[in-house]
Amino acid sequence: MSTVLRTSLIVALAASGAAIHAPGSRPILARGRGKAEAELVAAKTLDKPHPFLKSAYSAVGLATTAAWSTVVFTTIRSNQPLGAMMPSSTHAVFARTSVLSAVPLIASAYATLAAASKDSWERLGSPDCRRLNLALVTAGVGSMLWVGFAPIITQIPSSNPLVSHQSYEGLQRAALIGAYGSTAALSAAVWARSLPEDVRKKPLTWPGRVADGVAKSLVSLAPLNADNPVNVKYSILSTSFLVFTGTALGTFPLAVVPSWTGRRCSRAFAAWTLLAATSSFNLKEAVESGKLHADATYRTLSKGLAGLGGVYLAAKVGAVTLDPSFPVHYGIVKQVPAAQLAAAVLFGLTLRPDH
Repeated sequence: MSTVLRTSLIVALAASGAAIHAPGSRPILARGRGKAEAELVAAKTLDKPHPFLKSAYSAVGLATTAAWSTVVFTTIRSNQPLGAMMPSSTHAVFARTSVLSAVPLIASAYATLAAASKDSWERLGSPDCRRLNLALVTAGVGSMLWVGFAPIITQIPSSNPLVSHQSYEGLQRAALIGAYGSTAALSAAVWARSLPEDVRKKPLTWPGRVADGVAKSLVSLAPLNADNPVNVKYSILSTSFLVFTGTALGTFPLAVVPSWTGRRCSRAFAAWTLLAATSSFNLKEAVESGKLHADATYRTLSKGLAGLGGVYLAAKVGAVTLDPSFPVHYGIVKQVPAAQLAAAVLFGLTLRPDH
């Protein structure tokens, strides 16, 4: 290329404000606005999470799902403990399906965070992503504790010596704790990294920040617009799933709501009703801000909740209509029929369309 042609090309590009890249050098931007644009591009590059983070969320999401499925299949079965037989061949099927309803919910939460990780740290620092990460930290830590103390948590009343529905040992115990630990560790690390820089440098202020956020969410559970049925829907679901979490951690027979798994998995299921409450609250906030239909990530959360409700209701209908051991071998469930009916109705609300 001649000297004249090169000079003409440079002048033309400079006149249009375009960037000229020399091999191995930083972009040179023409005109007065060039420096500001360069700084903006650099800031966006620094603000973008490493591509590995998306893969990390996907891997941890699969590990969490696998861990929960393992807990369900190894705890809800005959001879767990030895001699504790399922009353019918279908009993375990519907009991397992009931608590495996958490799988679509878990998948939607991780899909949402993985999508946000492709965007920016600012997106990961948004209130909805912070809430999801904190909910997953809580779910991970709670599930680790459940695995570690399963012999006590699932103890059969009045058994002496101690007899429990579940007790993990060795490699299986380590693998489950490791999977749930990765859930808590990844979400905690991302939550901390997504904080504003001045807050990130003051870790002693983090607990207060979390407490303030939780308090703000609790006092914001009511719908902003009671005339908007979708706003009301997610407000009710947020409150309901919080109540379900509390009852699952309380005393029996109410603790069996909504899992229908007695002492086997009812406490463990509380981790996922808490995640459902968080997803519902995020969707409530999205309705009020007008983002529900504008952002695909909220549709992902909505589908996860609908999957939770659909699988849950299918399990309950199957238990009532197809399990020959119903209602004789559903002793704890029969003690709180009104609460069980209310839970079914509220879970069914997840299936209401968002339009």
